[in-house]
Amino acid sequence: MIKETAIAGTIEKLIRKYPSESARISDCVRQSARLWDTKKDGGAADFKRFCLSHFAAGEELENLLAVFEDKLEQARGHFNALTLRLRRELDEETGPLRLAERMFAAYSPDSHFTEDMFLTKLAFLVLLNFPVRTLDACLESGAAWNRDEWARTRLAQRFAHRVPAEVNRALVTAYSEAERYINSYNILLHSVTGPAGEELFPGGINLLSHWGLRDYLKGLYPEGPGGLPKQLAIQKVMERIITQEIPAKAINSEKHVWNPAANTLDGAAAEREPDTRYEKFIEVFRAHLKEDEYFPLTPTHMDRKFKLGREIPEPEVETMLTELLAADEGTKTAALISDRLGRKLEPFDIWYNGFKGGAGMPREELDRLIQAKYPDAAAFQAGIPEILEKLGFSPQTSRFVGDRVEVNAARGSGHAWAPGMRSEKARLRVRVPAGGMGYLGFNTAMHELGHCTEEVFSLYRVDHTLLAGVPNTAFTEGFAFVFQDRDLEVLGVGKPAPEACRLKDLDTFWSAREIAGVALTDMNVWRWLYANKDAEAADLRQAVTEIAKSVWDRYYAPVFGVKGSPLLAVYSHMINNALYLPDYPLGHIIAFQVEEYFKSHSLAGEMERMCVLGALTPREWMRRAVGSDISTEPMIKAAAMALKTLKG
Repeated sequence: MIKETAIAGTIEKLIRKYPSESARISDCVRQSARLWDTKKDGGAADFKRFCLSHFAAGEELENLLAVFEDKLEQARGHFNALTLRLRRELDEETGPLRLAERMFAAYSPDSHFTEDMFLTKLAFLVLLNFPVRTLDACLESGAAWNRDEWARTRLAQRFAHRVPAEVNRALVTAYSEAERYINSYNILLHSVTGPAGEELFPGGINLLSHWGLRDYLKGLYPEGPGGLPKQLAIQKVMERIITQEIPAKAINSEKHVWNPAANTLDGAAAEREPDTRYEKFIEVFRAHLKEDEYFPLTPTHMDRKFKLGREIPEPEVETMLTELLAADEGTKTAALISDRLGRKLEPFDIWYNGFKGGAGMPREELDRLIQAKYPDAAAFQAGIPEILEKLGFSPQTSRFVGDRVEVNAARGSGHAWAPGMRSEKARLRVRVPAGGMGYLGFNTAMHELGHCTEEVFSLYRVDHTLLAGVPNTAFTEGFAFVFQDRDLEVLGVGKPAPEACRLKDLDTFWSAREIAGVALTDMNVWRWLYANKDAEAADLRQAVTEIAKSVWDRYYAPVFGVKGSPLLAVYSHMINNALYLPDYPLGHIIAFQVEEYFKSHSLAGEMERMCVLGALTPREWMRRAVGSDISTEPMIKAAAMALKTLKG
């Protein structure tokens, strides 16, 4: 700890030398002193000498910004490339995952990077010269900043906190183990029966929880009443996973006949899966607890996720979620769905997809079409330029993006991974079963291609790599949804008519309403965890179930007429990507506003312009991109208009 007298004396000497920089000197010397560790970095005299020797102004300051921008891109980019290589077997379908591969995947090559930057004084060189702006300051003043000022702000924020390497390493290990658990959790549907033991599913259907189960359930709607028993069986499978009542031998196996309604295996009671799901959750939570003391202004993972990560205050996000859930249009849309289905709604109808254009096309026909076109990951990669041209991008831009995206078969459901530097490619991972991609895989691949296209634009064509990316993950989710919603158009089987556009608005509203409840459940679970830090896995299991039911009963039971469903807790992101789920409803909200903008502007040209705005605050990005702040109002109004039009 540097004493106030030493800090004040240093500030006084620097101001005498640089009188026009008094405000910056005071802020920067004090923020450097807060993170200076006298045991590691030197005593008060060392601190004073460093400050007097390394404060920069004018052209020297601009050169400092340029050097850090270049070197950090190289450092982060190479660490990212190495991480991808070490995790390859965890992320891609390369066969059985071996012990050493699991251990390499849990290794974080950059866990010491931040601490090394402090020990070498490079971090202090940044902190001494570039003020760390709070979120409030960014929101208040950011609109007036030029691009260089934003780049300086983002550079300083990278070193605003000093988290020890062992804490970073603990986080990587916890997430890696959670990822491995989730990516290897499959249900083989041929082994699942109906309540009376009747066979429901053909062989060869191997579905990852939760994504595969959910998407297969959604694909059963065109079967009408004939698909209902299958959907109810999948819903029961999900419920058993949430409550950890699923028999351990029913996971990743079709050697046994499982009746999820009676919860019997081969006609008898069976030992359930241990609370592994919630053990992984607890391990991630405890790893984040180790971070808390190093963030005095944001002392919980929730604080950091909303204030530092999303840069949208938690109350604002919750307000948007509850606006979607409380809107009268939810009840009216549910009534319309019930009429279209000819039955009362079931909890799984949160995933109703009958509003989507082309939903009536038989699933088998869609699968055959896509399997022939994309028999493997390489075929999809080769087809990226053609897909982008169909979305309106020029041949040159389509090739530019396609050349910078690498497609691999995923072990999990699929994901995108951004490049860390301009010499690297974005990674698109998608599950490709034997025989070809199929519609579910293609739909996911289109979503991930939206991510990758954003990632290429916002790195390769941004003016400052310190601003690479978009404001937060909700924004890249927004672009991903824009691409995903055009999957059938790209295939040439879903040209939207006026009524289809109204149906699409309802589909977006219903999807956003579904994931808003999931996100609210996730947020409430993390609040519970911080109130119960010593909880064990069994306690968390019970809490998650009860929290999911309470959110359901408040916002969904009045609409569905069914109480006590835990279904909102099925999302695997709760386990392997802590507090990511709120980004999905935010992504829907943002994507809808962007889509509204695209109705009178070119998707291809405007998407690139939006992406190169870079990592501004969400509010400032939206203002510059579409001319308004983030709001649920356009989506809710569009749903109301769609309901009125369809009723008429």
